Amino acid sequence: MSWPRRSWSQVQPLGATERRPALADAFVDSWVSWREASEDVRTAYRWWSECARPERALAFAGYRAALDREQQAASIHWDWAERVQALGT
Repeated sequence: MSWPRRSWSQVQPLGATERRPALADAFVDSWVSWREASEDVRTAYRWWSECARPERALAFAGYRAALDREQQAASIHWDWAERVQALGT
């Protein structure tokens, strides 16, 4: 799966002149990114739980990395959700 990876410093605040559709698009995009990251966690967990013993350490590292990416995507989505809520949309 591939989705935009952004850090907090890359998330640009929407100004008062930004249109609501742009906010809605950003919110939906962040939700899609979070859902894709969540699916990656499930896939990584499945690999870890089913792999052969010699591969477990690597599989677990992949699972932990997937969890980190999902947490980052969830944080970005939360930020957009707060922006939507603040505008009352």
